[in-house]
Amino acid sequence: MTVKSDSNVDVDIEKQPKSTELDDSEEYDYITVPPDGGFGWVVLFACFMINLIVDGFLYAFGAISEDIKKHFNCQEWEVSLVMSLACGFYLLIGPVASALCNKWGCRKVGIIGSVTAGLAVALSVLSPNVYVMWLSFGLIGGIGMGLVYLPSIIMVGYYFEEKRAIATGIVTTGTGIGAIGSGPLSKFLFKQFGWRYGLVILSVFLLCCAICCVFMRRLKPMRKRRTLPSNEIVDDSVFPETATSVVNHAAVITPTKDVPSSNFSELKIDDKIKKRSRTESALSTKSRHSIKAEDAVRPLYKEDVLYQGDTRDLPEYRSHRDIPSYIQDTTKVPEVMEKSKMKAFWDIFLSMTNFDLLADKKMIILCLANVCSMVGYYTPYLFIPKYAQFERSVPEISSIFLLSIISFSNTPARFLSGWITKLPYMTPLLVNNIGLTVAGVSSLLLPFCTSHLLLILFCIVWGGFIAFHVSLSPVITCDLVGLERYSNALGLVLMFRGITSLSAPPIMGAIRDVTNSFDIAFIIGGISFLVSALMHFHLMWINHREKKQVDETKKSIDIQANPMASDI
Repeated sequence: MTVKSDSNVDVDIEKQPKSTELDDSEEYDYITVPPDGGFGWVVLFACFMINLIVDGFLYAFGAISEDIKKHFNCQEWEVSLVMSLACGFYLLIGPVASALCNKWGCRKVGIIGSVTAGLAVALSVLSPNVYVMWLSFGLIGGIGMGLVYLPSIIMVGYYFEEKRAIATGIVTTGTGIGAIGSGPLSKFLFKQFGWRYGLVILSVFLLCCAICCVFMRRLKPMRKRRTLPSNEIVDDSVFPETATSVVNHAAVITPTKDVPSSNFSELKIDDKIKKRSRTESALSTKSRHSIKAEDAVRPLYKEDVLYQGDTRDLPEYRSHRDIPSYIQDTTKVPEVMEKSKMKAFWDIFLSMTNFDLLADKKMIILCLANVCSMVGYYTPYLFIPKYAQFERSVPEISSIFLLSIISFSNTPARFLSGWITKLPYMTPLLVNNIGLTVAGVSSLLLPFCTSHLLLILFCIVWGGFIAFHVSLSPVITCDLVGLERYSNALGLVLMFRGITSLSAPPIMGAIRDVTNSFDIAFIIGGISFLVSALMHFHLMWINHREKKQVDETKKSIDIQANPMASDI
């Protein structure tokens, strides 16, 4: 079988041979090439529906929380903790869910997650008090929703490569449509059938996600000949960790004492250069051993499977002549001395929870910036209906539709964010920072929104601009740490976001209980967005300083290599 790339280069790809022929030849690797269509569209629709149901259910909680609060006669912080636990564990379970998908496949994990979430939410209606609901709806339900949501993200990256941006956009639409309709639907069910039966009906939708997960089947591996002999593999030992090197087709030139070297060990510019050199050589030290067929089908061994941006913008992608070669180079199976039945699980879990990456100053800033942004992120989704109804005298049905307006504005903005970053000078970090800044200012101004019309304007502005931060976070993370460490960085970011999600909503609810107003909660949220924006601006400054020093280094090396050039 021959696979043709856009560059019209033929690639030596063979169909999966019979099981008796699955040898471990050092001349071949087994890889899975995404179809970028075909049955992939069926899988994509299933992922679309999962995002519609799960995210829609979570974002609708603000519309139904008042009914639960009245039933249990509890305070605002207590009912907010139900949502907080669900969203927190929904994020915290990410590394575990990824590892489980790598070991047992997305189909099994997704089905287990949907059944767990559906049953937990349904049984929560039997809770004698709000504390039991914390456990059933919040803890167990949140874990279940995380186990079904994460496979839907993995399968998009597993089935789409060139069309990844389009596929991600379609799935994102599912989140938006679900959030637009779930609020009014949930309120309607609660009014018609009461909160208990209404919640049971919503739990049935979560159970339906199991049907969507049935379509998440593994791709068949294909055998591809290695592109370079082993003696052309670049060894990491060639690149010292504290020296700055400029590599051009595996030729390494180390700057002399005349080259500016301030903060070079701290900046670790050589890490980026090493990554590019490995890309150009088409093989890395991690890929010296052949990729077996049983490992090729495991999605998390692909370094870009969780990347939600346009893979065509990745330097690793652009440096390859065809997709199979790119996949072969970015499929990394860690080698171990002792084999274990749980190796596929521990490879991913330990990678995504590796705190060594926090030694990078930029990674620490990124994690703290995400903590700040998550402090205020759920505040509008949880409290804007109650704020409009009880503090601005907006009719109940109109206050519920404010959630739909946020999502209606948020959905197209997620699409636009990718296009905006392709404009001159509009980097993902800059667009993200603009979004956080505007969202922060609008949150600070919410107490001055004294009419229904002004509240609608707030929802449009906040929902649209916060979408830049949500959609561009994966791209920013990958840009900062590189594709090879992206999964690790994403796992840490999810962890920090999850911890913040556990604590921020109930704290905001407690502030409302004490002050009898949501104003301070929105003001704190606005400040947190602005602080997050400042941290991201600091990352921009660090990137600019690094680029400037790299340019100076290259210029100095060029002058040393050709002294006559400096006199011209």
